Amino acid sequence: MVPSDRPTVLLVEDEILVRLWTADELRDAGFDVVEAANADEALSRLRDDGPVDLLMTDIRMPGSMDGLRLAKTVHAAWPSLKIVVASAHVQAADSDTVDAFFGKPYDPAMVAARIRELLATPAGVAASA
Repeated sequence: MVPSDRPTVLLVEDEILVRLWTADELRDAGFDVVEAANADEALSRLRDDGPVDLLMTDIRMPGSMDGLRLAKTVHAAWPSLKIVVASAHVQAADSDTVDAFFGKPYDPAMVAARIRELLATPAGVAASA
């Protein structure tokens, strides 16, 4: 990854059209976006592709783990990384692991605003809802 002064979001979404749309919206909102189609690809990108400021993941995905398990795995390995989850099926997520939750379909402007808020909050401090 080329160094940038823009915050980097790792976007994990198995639905290609949703991933492309969300990635474009986040880029337009001022973020660099690294894309992954599943949890295994996301973990590989976290290990190999350089620093990431925030993980945004879908919950229901094929592969070795779903988004909630990915969130717990990432939180354990990278505790300062902010985590946002999204789902059309689940209504909430574990607040000890997840910093924000969005139901699908979501408004990309609201997602971008919440991501900015989370990234402005120091690690270990809860951002206002």
